[in-house]
Amino acid sequence: MQQVITTTHQIAADPARVWAIISRADGVDSWLPIITTCRLEGQGEGAKRICGTGAGDLLETIVKIDHATRTFQYAIDEQPLLPITNILATMVVEAADGQTVLHWTLTGTLLDEAQAAMVQEAIGGMYAAGAAGLGRVAQGLSS
Repeated sequence: MQQVITTTHQIAADPARVWAIISRADGVDSWLPIITTCRLEGQGEGAKRICGTGAGDLLETIVKIDHATRTFQYAIDEQPLLPITNILATMVVEAADGQTVLHWTLTGTLLDEAQAAMVQEAIGGMYAAGAAGLGRVAQGLSS
């Protein structure tokens, strides 16, 4: 079953700073609490990102980095956390009154329909924590 989870987050930080953090593709462990390590193999679109968690590694492919529209897209090729596969996540950074609006969407194939609510809650919580972390890191950047 196809699952689409869309979240929107207000971040009290300059959108250019938030975009700079997201678009470099590495350092996810500095702003997403569930990620304990992060390394990037390659550069730009097609690069592989390996994010460590307490449950194991997430193996990702960077699909799109569009500076004009501030759109970052990545596929999660393997992950040990949730019963969902074929994951494609998209982050879009928008400006709103000097602050940031982050739209973060995940699409994937749910392996067990009975766990749809749990998956949605887990992703929503993870993305909210990530948005808060992005805000903290962006506010700490020097001008």
